[in-house]
Amino acid sequence: MDGTFRVLHVDDDAALLDLAAELLHRADDRLQVVTETSVPAALDRLDDEPAIDAVVSDYQMPAMNGLDFLDRVRDAYPNLPFVLFTGQGSEEIASDAIARGVTDYLQKGVGTDQYTVLANRVTNAIERQQMAAELRRREAHLRQAQSVANLGSWWTDVESDDLYWSDEVFEIFGLTERDSPLDHEAFMSYVHPDDREFVEENWQAALEGEPYDIEHRVVVDGETKWVREQAEITFEDGDPIHAVGVVQDLTDRTERQRRLRETNHRLQAVIDTVDAAIFMKDADGTYQLLNDTAREILGLDEDADVTGLTTADLFPQATAREFRADDRHVLETGEPIRKEEPVPHSDGVHVHLTIKSPIFDADGEPSGICAVSTDISDRVDDG
Repeated sequence: MDGTFRVLHVDDDAALLDLAAELLHRADDRLQVVTETSVPAALDRLDDEPAIDAVVSDYQMPAMNGLDFLDRVRDAYPNLPFVLFTGQGSEEIASDAIARGVTDYLQKGVGTDQYTVLANRVTNAIERQQMAAELRRREAHLRQAQSVANLGSWWTDVESDDLYWSDEVFEIFGLTERDSPLDHEAFMSYVHPDDREFVEENWQAALEGEPYDIEHRVVVDGETKWVREQAEITFEDGDPIHAVGVVQDLTDRTERQRRLRETNHRLQAVIDTVDAAIFMKDADGTYQLLNDTAREILGLDEDADVTGLTTADLFPQATAREFRADDRHVLETGEPIRKEEPVPHSDGVHVHLTIKSPIFDADGEPSGICAVSTDISDRVDDG
């Protein structure tokens, strides 16, 4: 971690503070030392200057000793590096300091070399704290991202069969008890009975080197959920050693897809009762939906898949060319068109009254076409 490190050095010996500040900076020019000769003044400085990266403190000082100062610092700044640098060294003080959460302990000596040691201790403590803080931030971001994406992570030792889940996996599985040992058998107990063979086959294939990316159901407390499992397996000498993976809750998505299928099924059932041909196309001209009347006109089986087909696939070339021109007009203007036109049927050409209307996306832009075409041949013949 590059940059300047601000260190607060507290000692009731002002001359020592001046010397230490100079020697610490000389030992590591990243160290910028500010000083106070009493604990109350040091506490005020910490409150006023939150950019302090570490504290170095003597033990024996008036008003409050270094350990009581440490307690106050830990209450307000639990992760701030605190180095006790004292001439009052003893095993009892060192033990007490460790128990209270001191970062490091160094006894004052004779000569200037001790400040090189102190500088190393301080910079190491700051760098460790900054790396730990960055790790906490990344873990927090990861937890947030996993929560937003309904995503959890897991890790397993293949040989020992030990399995570890992140908190998000327990939440996805709806489990509150997190102390029980986990292994593959425990995981499989949550898999829906109808999916266990599928999951086991894919897991064994993954242990042989195949990709592991599957969707399946889990059952927890009678509730069925859909999840997606992915994993990367590490091999050594051809043998699987461990695997790291993710599990994502797909229940909401699956439920939305189910409702959409039901809606589409009901919509299809409704439009199939209409005595007019109904076509729906994307902006690129590919068909997405036909009703029964349209299929009858084209001579298509009721189960024939038209998705992805174009006008050129279903109509003669001249008719397809005219239909494409009408489609472009609707998409470019965003306005419907209404016209009488000849439409080839499986039994000949009939006259239709056709209305083509644009389908708009969420931004209000034409993204498709819906056409309703009614056979008016009898009316024309009567006229």
